[in-house]
Amino acid sequence: MTELDITQLALLGEAADCLEAVAVFVWDDDRTYVAVNDAACELVGRTRDELLGLRVGDLTPDRASALFDEVVRRPGPHSGRHTFDGGELHFVTTATRIAGLPYWVSVCWRVS
Repeated sequence: MTELDITQLALLGEAADCLEAVAVFVWDDDRTYVAVNDAACELVGRTRDELLGLRVGDLTPDRASALFDEVVRRPGPHSGRHTFDGGELHFVTTATRIAGLPYWVSVCWRVS
């Protein structure tokens, strides 16, 4: 990995972490949140420690089953609106890789 690669990773990571009013959730094959930014905590009204103990869909009435099934079945980005116990949000979710392993990232914001 070059110095430029490391700089890019740091800049992208900090940019995602410091987003205001845009939540970023990273989750694994078990649907467990492995990383969230401060905006994610604010969006759902939970601390980072609480969120990292949850699985995707735990805050929705149907555990987001249909949406989750579609995301893992069909590659590519998925977007739409979804309701959770704190309101309604817009989202974009797609597969990614971290340290060579498969993960998903969801970027979400409140429906105004």
